Amino acid sequence: MLKTKASGSTLTEAEITHLKGKFETITGGNGMSAADLKEIYKVAQVKVTDAQIEAQILAADSTGKGSVDFEDFLSVMNKQCDVDAEEGVTKIFNLLDTDNDGQIDGEDLKRGVALFGNSVSVQDVEEMVASADVDGDGLINYEEFLKVMVST
Repeated sequence: MLKTKASGSTLTEAEITHLKGKFETITGGNGMSAADLKEIYKVAQVKVTDAQIEAQILAADSTGKGSVDFEDFLSVMNKQCDVDAEEGVTKIFNLLDTDNDGQIDGEDLKRGVALFGNSVSVQDVEEMVASADVDGDGLINYEEFLKVMVST
């Protein structure tokens, strides 16, 4: 585990690398603006006001440039993870469970991965479901999802 200088929370090097890649893709290397953050919330289907977005950028912007650099972003991510990891897992589960049946199937996973700009093969989806599906029903319920997400 790697200690980040921003907040002292721990993230693995792989998590930091993943976040860095996503941050660079979203911001084009220019720091995260209010418009970038608004787009992220839109994709995640989270309703926020422009005032809330501006307040979040202002709170995270340690340099006073009006945008958030990667270190600031990492600090925010650490704080978010520290607030309530299970709450975040619940939000992700609900985002993936598009038909609201309390189960995630292969199609739900495929759509979820696509939200982050990636694609997966049928084999990849089958492997993901199999690795989390403890009861063998071919679906991932919340408890199974929570175990996978908390262990990572």
